[in-house]
Amino acid sequence: MKEKVIKTKTLLLISVVISLLINFNRLLSIVYPKLTYFNDVEGDSIPVFLFRMFAFTAYCWSILYFTINNTVIFPKFNKTARRFVFIVLIVVLAKVSFHIFIISHGFLLVEIIQPERNGISYVWIVMGVISLLLGWLLKFQLKQKINEIEKDRLIKENIQNELIALKSQINPHFLFNSLNSLNYIIRNSPEEATDFVDKLSFIFRYVLQSNEKNLVPLKEEIEFLNNYMHLARIRYGTNIQIHVDIVETTHSILIPILSIQILIENAIKHNEISKEYPLSINIYFENDYLIVKNKIQPRSDPEKSTGYGLANLSKRYELLKEKNIQIHKNDHFIIKLPI
Repeated sequence: MKEKVIKTKTLLLISVVISLLINFNRLLSIVYPKLTYFNDVEGDSIPVFLFRMFAFTAYCWSILYFTINNTVIFPKFNKTARRFVFIVLIVVLAKVSFHIFIISHGFLLVEIIQPERNGISYVWIVMGVISLLLGWLLKFQLKQKINEIEKDRLIKENIQNELIALKSQINPHFLFNSLNSLNYIIRNSPEEATDFVDKLSFIFRYVLQSNEKNLVPLKEEIEFLNNYMHLARIRYGTNIQIHVDIVETTHSILIPILSIQILIENAIKHNEISKEYPLSINIYFENDYLIVKNKIQPRSDPEKSTGYGLANLSKRYELLKEKNIQIHKNDHFIIKLPI
């Protein structure tokens, strides 16, 4: 996984804050020179304050930068070598920058006596330790964030792979059941077989599009259902009826593609449909559920089934909507699709 880097302006802001806190007493001695508490701070002036702010900020920024980005700076080093180089680099940086800071005061015509030099040395160590700790903390948070992003990416990839696998079942499943219907029509009403094949090709085009879509508006599913029912009526005539009671305001609700078609197909496959036993299927909303309901009237010659239909739909609902479908059986078979 590629290492990510915290933005430079973030490190700069942290460095400025550390530097300002260290130099805060000098800032106050400039702003309020009459305060006796700061009388022991000598040689204070705006140029000296600004110089120290710049020097402290640059030092803190360098420590932060090397702490956070050592794996980026030394990508070919192993972990032990990288730690050793990092420690040497920090020590050298601290010593060199300290001496440059002391020497640079000569350009400002400010003499640093030994006690103050000792104090600056102590401050230099404190700033280095603070920057080092903050750098480690930022790097730890960065790794945590990267791990969370990577975890989310893997979860999404797994879900997408599962959806692809599930949708790959839809096409063969639909084709299997359509061929069963076509076989019946050829044997019992061959003159309607051509019309059936024409309608089937149009509908199968929509089924193939399911590979590109996950969720579709309910209106689109209802329109597809109307075309699908045309095929069913070629085989069953008026012995099968669909009653859709859905208001227009719900048309924009998103549901997994081919949800309703799978349920209608399931009802046709498992129930007797004849003049004596006409099949009526009702589709309506009830308590935030889309209901598909039909009376149970078992077939005497059940069609072959792949067993994929309801299981496929249930799994896709879990992945896409993070909800579970409900199945109820009494004298009616009722499927509740959460919306």
